[in-house]
Amino acid sequence: MKIASYLPSFIIVLILSILTCFSCTQKKQPSPVPGTAEIAPIDNLNIQVSSFSEIDTSGILMFPLSMGESKRYGGSLSYKEMPNYTHWNIIFFNSKTDEYHLLSDKKMLIRSYDLKYHDNGEMRSLQSYRHIFYRIVTHDINKDKLLTESDPDYLFVSDKEGGNFRQLSPDLYTLINWEFIQSSNKVIMFVRKDSDGNNKFDEDDEITTFEIDIDKELPAKQVFSAEFKTQLKALYDRDWKRIKK
Repeated sequence: MKIASYLPSFIIVLILSILTCFSCTQKKQPSPVPGTAEIAPIDNLNIQVSSFSEIDTSGILMFPLSMGESKRYGGSLSYKEMPNYTHWNIIFFNSKTDEYHLLSDKKMLIRSYDLKYHDNGEMRSLQSYRHIFYRIVTHDINKDKLLTESDPDYLFVSDKEGGNFRQLSPDLYTLINWEFIQSSNKVIMFVRKDSDGNNKFDEDDEITTFEIDIDKELPAKQVFSAEFKTQLKALYDRDWKRIKK
């Protein structure tokens, strides 16, 4: 009878003891560190580096980055395709010091870059021996959430180490052609503006000439004034006006 009367209390004590031991042995989850976030692995993304170029004989190498993907089950891809022969960034690697950095953290589509300089006494290239020039798309002008050949090309420049990266050509003008004038340290650019506002750069849009001194922190400016271009248009209209049939 005494054992039966003490049985409920014994069971209660036993349960409390088990719960206490379990809570002591259970590992406490660490609190997240402020300012940090867990990065989910991206299984189907491959950063591709398949070639490099040495800048002069400096030991500094350029590794252009392309993007590759592994197809998911069913053949789907989660990343938008890039146009052929383009890059989304460039790694600059100093092979003497083992230091490296990206050209920029800007979202961009690098269509081409120009780094060679030749001077053999007879022929001299149009590039600068102190700079690298890039033709880059950064502005999604047609709002299709892609950077493609339909968006404007801008002229960018950096030094030979990949530093001081900046845009030379004006916004909302697509680059047609350019030349570096060594004697004046200026770049002359032929650019086309979307004059009719149809989000396309075609033959109906005017081509304008800009110049910029690549060592000065000043924006590009038009070579010919608006007044002078008005005179040209009047002269052209006077002498070459289409005769109505």
